[in-house]
Amino acid sequence: MFEFIKNLFPKPHNDLLARDQTYCVLDTETTGFDVNQGDRIVSIGAVTINNLEINYKTKYDQIIDPERDIPIKSSQVHGIYPRDIKGKPKIREVEHEFASFIGNNIIVGHNIDFDIGFIKNIIPYSELRLKFKNNIVLDTLNLAVSLLPELRSHGLTDLCHHFKILVSDRHTAYGDSLMTAKLFIKLITIAEQNGFRTIYDLTKLMKKSYSIKRHLTQQSHY
Repeated sequence: MFEFIKNLFPKPHNDLLARDQTYCVLDTETTGFDVNQGDRIVSIGAVTINNLEINYKTKYDQIIDPERDIPIKSSQVHGIYPRDIKGKPKIREVEHEFASFIGNNIIVGHNIDFDIGFIKNIIPYSELRLKFKNNIVLDTLNLAVSLLPELRSHGLTDLCHHFKILVSDRHTAYGDSLMTAKLFIKLITIAEQNGFRTIYDLTKLMKKSYSIKRHLTQQSHY
């Protein structure tokens, strides 16, 4: 019981070196862009990073029954069609499993506010929702804006091209989480070269990006 409560409220990581931490890098695919208009999650993917190395043996890749139709335009993007969700679990049925996969690790995503917004709206009172509230959350979009403000685009594909990261399985939750993990490692290396070495330093970079983004073109989730 006490261990369960401990896992819900992890200790702060702010004074620890970023390269020594364990991260859970995640992505979601959805029926559309607007959760307030009824769009829902159709898949969740995630990988872990330990000491700036991707653990390919540990991954999460789950198609979700959104309990609604999937627009054909969305299916053409992520490749998930109505036939693919038959017999798949609903988000409420996997949220504990995925929360356990995240554990106390630092959460990373690209434009992760998009993913968090869906989780908050669909399952607001859940163990998974608490992970986004209590774990440290880092956004590769914000980090890239702060570290590379001169780039014309900070979309995931463009950043991967910039760093010569292979773009593979784009717009699948697992594929995007893997590319985001590779991008995150590149960004940590650049951050270190500029004197940003701790988790606290990265959170400062996140805050810096908010003012920079006001002067940049609004970035899309994709």
